[in-house]
This record gives sequence, structure tokens and C-alpha cells, in this order.
Amino acid sequence: MYRARVLAAAVVIGGAMLESSTPAGATQTVVARWLMDETSGNVMRDSAGDHDGSLYSVVLGRPGFKGTAYGFTGSSYVSVPSAADLNPGSANITITIHLNATAVPASPDWDLIRKGLYETSGGEFKMEYQPSGQASCGFKGSRGYSELIAGPAVNNGQWHTVRCVKTSSSIQVVVDEKTFSKAATIGSIANTASVVIGARPGSEFFKGSLDHASIRIG
Repeated sequence: MYRARVLAAAVVIGGAMLESSTPAGATQTVVARWLMDETSGNVMRDSAGDHDGSLYSVVLGRPGFKGTAYGFTGSSYVSVPSAADLNPGSANITITIHLNATAVPASPDWDLIRKGLYETSGGEFKMEYQPSGQASCGFKGSRGYSELIAGPAVNNGQWHTVRCVKTSSSIQVVVDEKTFSKAATIGSIANTASVVIGARPGSEFFKGSLDHASIRIG
């Protein structure tokens, strides 16, 4: 959670612009793709590279967006070791995940996927799920921090595709191919933190199903 959440909720949503429905990340390089189709074991396999993750209290084999999905019960998470190619540096980045949920957090939010925290040296990127049922995206880099809460509520028990995008001049929340954008200059992001799915970690645990996550850079 960012310490200026109250201001973010009041100001950032109002500053969001609805753009085209063009898919984000179409020309970027996929550095990690986690299909979340495992039905046994404690390893999440990366189908695009070498970024396998460890599962903690994750329910396997739930009905998915495609194939099967992971279930997150409020104490579940996945941790992927840090690697240099998971950091965008100053390049554009698109983080994608598919979610299915009905519950919403009371306060402050639940984490969907992140690398780093606000106080982490080298910055952070994160996707969160808000008490309003909306998704949010936050990025902190060498030139600043920006966060955007935007789009429709997604807590209707249906599958939704959510993307967080950082470019050189904006950040975007993309929900089911509808893009909401805010002008922002983030700079470079490069940290040594793990990629964590479904939690902060240690708090802000997501409750619901997640499927087909990926990171694209370039």
C-alpha cells in the first residue's frame, strides 16, 4: 500500500483518461509467462523462460481462464526469485494477470503481483485489487512514483484480464482491453526483490483465483 492512498483514490481516478482498446504489450518481449496449469507439486513453471516460482498454500486445479487456475485462500502466495531480466530498467513494461473474485478487501487492498515495495532500493512495480473491486497499478522508479486506480469493478465472479503498463510518459490500467491512462514519468526500475503473486508478501493476501500471468518488457 502506498502511504498517500487517500489522495491517490481521490485524485488519480479523476485524472485517468479512457483510451483505445488496443492490447498493450503487443510488440514487447515476453520475459516470463506463468500458465498456472499445474495440478500437483509446489512449483509454478515459467513457459517463456527460467523464472519458476515456489507455491505456498496455493490451491491447484481450479477452473481457469484457460485450462486450470490457482486458488488463493487468504494465506496463499507464489514467490519467483529475482533476476535481471525481470527488471524493466527504463524500458516499457506490461504486467498481465487474469483474475476471478467475488470478495473484496476491507482495507487497504490485496496484492495481485508485485516486484519490490515502495521503500525498496531500485523501485517497484505492482498490481493491486482495491476495496472498490477495481484494479490498480503502481510504479516507483528513479524519477518518481505514480499510481492509478481505474476501470470497472471486477468482483463479479467472472474472469477478467488486467494489465499494468509503464511507458516513458504514462502509466496505464488495462481491464478487459479497455485502457485508462495517467501521465507519469517514472524513470528506471531495477531491484533485487522477488516477484510475488497473490500477496505483499506477508500481508494483503488475495482471495480468489488467478491464471495466466506474464511480464513483457521492451
